[in-house]
Amino acid sequence: MGCFMDIHEVISDIEERVFDISLILNREFGTEYENCLSSNQQLMLILVAKKGVKHVKDLAYHMNVSASAISQMVAKLEQLDIIYREIDESNRRSTILRLGSKGKDILAMMDENRSEIINKYLSKMSEKDLIEVMDAFRKLHETIIETEKGDPE
Repeated sequence: MGCFMDIHEVISDIEERVFDISLILNREFGTEYENCLSSNQQLMLILVAKKGVKHVKDLAYHMNVSASAISQMVAKLEQLDIIYREIDESNRRSTILRLGSKGKDILAMMDENRSEIINKYLSKMSEKDLIEVMDAFRKLHETIIETEKGDPE
C-alpha cells in the first residue's frame, strides 16, 4: 500500500480485510462447538457471562434478532443446564439470565479455544506491529462507541 491510495480505497481495503479475517476466525471458532452450540448460542453465552447482558430484550438488541427468538434459544439452553433464568430482585416482574454449570464449562473451553486461535496468528507479528494494531483497534472501538452515542435511535 503506497501513498497513492485515496481514502476511499483505503477504507475499501480495510473493509475487505476485516470481512476476510472475520470469516476465517468465525470458521475456526465454530469448529469446536458446531455439534453442541450454534454461533448465536455461543454469542449469547459470551454476552451473558462477559458483557453483563442479562435480559432477553437486551440480548435481542445486541444479537439483532427478535425477543421471541431469544426466548426460544434460552428455553433450549435451559434444558441443557447452560443458561438459567431467575427473578430479578430489583424488578420482580422481570427475569435475568445467568450461566448454568454446563454453560460455565463451555465458556471456559470457548475462551481457551479463542485464545489459542488468536495467539496462533498474533504471535507471528512483531511487537511494534502488535502495538500498532492494538492502538488502531482501540481508536476504531472508541470511534464506534462515540458515534453510537451521537446517533438518536
